[in-house]
Amino acid sequence: MTFRNKFITVIAIIVLCLSFALCGCAALIKVDDAHYQNADATLINPDADDCAKELMRYLKSVYGKNVIAGQYINEYENFDAPQFHTDENDPSSPRTVFKANELQAVYSVTGEYPALLGLDVSGIECGDSCYSIEQAIEWHNAGGIVTMCWHWKIDNLDGKPRAFYTEETDFNLKKTLADKNSARYRSLIADIDAVANAMKPLAEAGVPILWRPLHEASGGWFWWGASGKNAYKELWNILYDRMTNVHKLNNLIWVYNGQDKSWYVGDDKCDIIGDDPYYDYNERKYYLKDTANSVRFKENYDTSQNKMIMMSENDFVFDIDKAFEENTRWLTFCTWCREFVCVYEPDENGNRYTQPIYSEKCSTAAELKAAYDNEKTITLSRLLESGEYKTK
Repeated sequence: MTFRNKFITVIAIIVLCLSFALCGCAALIKVDDAHYQNADATLINPDADDCAKELMRYLKSVYGKNVIAGQYINEYENFDAPQFHTDENDPSSPRTVFKANELQAVYSVTGEYPALLGLDVSGIECGDSCYSIEQAIEWHNAGGIVTMCWHWKIDNLDGKPRAFYTEETDFNLKKTLADKNSARYRSLIADIDAVANAMKPLAEAGVPILWRPLHEASGGWFWWGASGKNAYKELWNILYDRMTNVHKLNNLIWVYNGQDKSWYVGDDKCDIIGDDPYYDYNERKYYLKDTANSVRFKENYDTSQNKMIMMSENDFVFDIDKAFEENTRWLTFCTWCREFVCVYEPDENGNRYTQPIYSEKCSTAAELKAAYDNEKTITLSRLLESGEYKTK
């Protein structure tokens, strides 16, 4: 082997080692036991309502000791359909969120409802029907906890349908923020105002919300992340200021979900860190490589050691005992809706619809039941039995 070839070989080995080191850096991070005790429970909003303070107090009291079970329900469901009424044969009977297909599917397997309900306010900005506000109030009144995201369908002001996916819109956040006198910027603010006004009944009813806007930003698949981290952070600050200082939504607990350390808005700009650790293409072989999702937990711990860390969305429910063994103790899990838990099939017209039947697309029925049966898991019934969270 010539000197030149030896040199090239050495360089290749160094590069390979560095690659392994960089890829495995999160795995090498050690989570300090004190993290669970020292994580901040003080809300960033100095005018936070008592209901938000009470929820934050409760979350801190169980962090590192328990895992709160969560489930999203279909944000596109027609909640007026007969199946969601207490009496399917009486359309005048009250609607109830407990008959949501995802909740029925989970209950059919576990005999339990989750303590945490996931909802989406998408569509309010378009003037569409959205049942998430009434569903959140019902869930809260039943003693549960609510988290909300927003698949923000932006108006490109070109007559085309609004959209939240980057590939489906020409909206450019960076350009919009550069001209705050533009029609697009005014439209941006109008959307925030529309959603904030729709959410005011939650504040009035004393319903605290784990509010997770602008989610999964660093992925770039949503328009709010497509212009880069600086534009995203600016929009985060605008959204916080508008909803908190203008609309006085003091019931919100702000969950950062940028999913990249360099995109972090800062300890003074969020209350909790959320992460959505989907395994590639929802494939079991990737899940089996890290059933505790400990690598992703450590990445978030590396982002800030001062914040509680929740799994704000997921496909597979992580192995709770394994996560505790590895000292990566997620505050929650919150499985995504539709086909992630339900049979999701086409009808006679080819339109797919959700059925209240459990699907094993990700976690098997046995794995889901094991997660809900785990003594560390907080379900709705256990939350109520403990009496430790006061919703009134």
